[in-house]
Order: sequence, then C-alpha cells, then structure tokens
Amino acid sequence: MWKQIGIAVIAGWLPVGSVASDQSLQQSPDITGMLEGDSQEWFVLSQGDDSNASFVEFGDDINIDITGFIDPERWDAQEALSISLTVRDGQLLSAAVLQLIGTSTSPPLYTSDGGDVTVSLTHYERDGQTVHVAGTIQGMLALQVQLGDAPDPNESIDIDVTFDIEAQKIEF
Repeated sequence: MWKQIGIAVIAGWLPVGSVASDQSLQQSPDITGMLEGDSQEWFVLSQGDDSNASFVEFGDDINIDITGFIDPERWDAQEALSISLTVRDGQLLSAAVLQLIGTSTSPPLYTSDGGDVTVSLTHYERDGQTVHVAGTIQGMLALQVQLGDAPDPNESIDIDVTFDIEAQKIEF
C-alpha cells in the first residue's frame, strides 16, 4: 500500500503537458524590466534537454533564440517575450524582439521591426555547449496586426528590460 501511495505522490509531482520542471519554480526571472510602464518578469523554461534559450552555429555566427514566459511553470505564449540575437566574435550583429499579444507567435504582436529598439550586450561568454549572454533592450516595439502587414510605429509600446541567460547548443 505504501508503495502505491509513493508512486501516486511521485506521479503528481511529474510535469504534465506544458508544465515546466520543478527547477523553474525556484529560479529567478531571466528577463526583467518595464513594458509600457508596468514592471514585468519573464522566465526561460526548460524540461530535460528542451530549453527556450538555445543557440546554433552558422559559420562564424552564433544565432541565439530566447523566449521568456510570464508564468514560471507553463509554456504559454500569451505575453511571452522573444529575443533573437546574432553574435560573431562576441559582438552583436543583429537583434529582433517580439512581445506576443495572443496565444501564438503570429500577429497581432509587438515587434522591434518597424520600431525603435536598441539591444546591447553587457556580457557574452561561450563555454562549449553553453553561451552566457546578458544585456539590455530599450525603446519602442511597433504593433503588427496581420502577417504581411508592415508594423505601425504609431501604435507602439515602451520596453526597457535586462536579460541574463544561459543558452544551450542545438545540434542537428
């Protein structure tokens, strides 16, 4: 009987569906700051080998993709913040930022494309299969209402956040 109770308790603790591992419950937010005047926190979630902070190598470039979620326990796209960085020799070459409005990665959303956003790196370090990257995002994200439409800089939100992330290498 105690064995069955133990198994039931352990099964209740296991992540189910889109719930992240217990580690995310103890972690500090990976991205913090202000979005349209409101204090915000986003968490990079991981479960096993799956993480929402990863990188791939394309020649000399390192492409880092980060998605932060407002709920430290669930992969829920609503209000997620997505950051894409391209780095070469420790220098930031390009960056794109999306703030998702709905439950998917398609518009409507706020984007750095068409906005006025500055992304700066304050730290970059590669250690084998891990990249540690930290920095700031400041400016205005423009609203893109539909796929294919140009973002509207007249419909924008302010962003001023810092991030401190460890991304895992993806190998194909």
